[in-house]
Amino acid sequence: MSGRIYSIQAENSSEFVDKIDQLQLSVDTQQIFVSRLPQSRLLDVLDISNIRCYWLTSSQGIGTLEPSLEKINHFLDSTLDDGEGSIFLEGLEWLTSLHGFESVHSMIRTISERISMSEWTVYIAISPSSFDQRELSRIYREAPVLSVKIDEPTFTEMESNLGQHDHTANIRSSLEMDLNDDGTPKLVLLTKLPKSGFTKQILQRRILQWRRMGLDTAAVESSLYHEDIELMYSEYIQIEENVRRAVELERYILAEVKDSQERTIALFRIRQLTGLDELENRYFLD
Repeated sequence: MSGRIYSIQAENSSEFVDKIDQLQLSVDTQQIFVSRLPQSRLLDVLDISNIRCYWLTSSQGIGTLEPSLEKINHFLDSTLDDGEGSIFLEGLEWLTSLHGFESVHSMIRTISERISMSEWTVYIAISPSSFDQRELSRIYREAPVLSVKIDEPTFTEMESNLGQHDHTANIRSSLEMDLNDDGTPKLVLLTKLPKSGFTKQILQRRILQWRRMGLDTAAVESSLYHEDIELMYSEYIQIEENVRRAVELERYILAEVKDSQERTIALFRIRQLTGLDELENRYFLD
């Protein structure tokens, strides 16, 4: 048994993820990310295709974890009994505001004792500005600080200018799209993903494309928790069909609906992918 627990100093999720990326962890072991952010927000900073993500929230649903110290301890206990891997835990500051420092520190001490009898490693995100020096010392006694330096590539002046140009071009190519008169991105119908070769990572990229168009992808994001690729693809196909209907509806509404209030409400509902049947009946069957 060689389990360990570490603190990683990070002021936000993005910095925590950047430092995790430097650890070069084995892709053959399990990885679990417990965060205050829902999975839809984590998509912006984290490749979750090979990571099981849990959202600390009082809401009930797939991939959620109640911010109760008892529930978190139970979750960790059941996880540590299964194989080996890494657990990334953030939101300690929020848990402290809910339960008090002493209770949270007791949880860390319990994890430290439990982890030593497992094949897992726990990495806890710590924001030094959120605790006083005495509290930090007590945390670090149970979970020593793991110093992680984020690599910053160096360039010659010519390489730097070229790299900046390429980076700007990449940003433009990923962000530029046709806009409606109100500044919102126009919906476009993307190529349907084939079943052959379909993976969780491919679905994640498609979700990001839909989100950039302003579509509500919550219904399909839960599919990323599935291990069954068949089920994942089936749910993707359902959303793909709704997106196709949304694209056709938007084109019609922008061209034919003159009342600004009616158009605004309809376009909002389209991007939520709700009420599509009603909108089709109103505009296509009259």
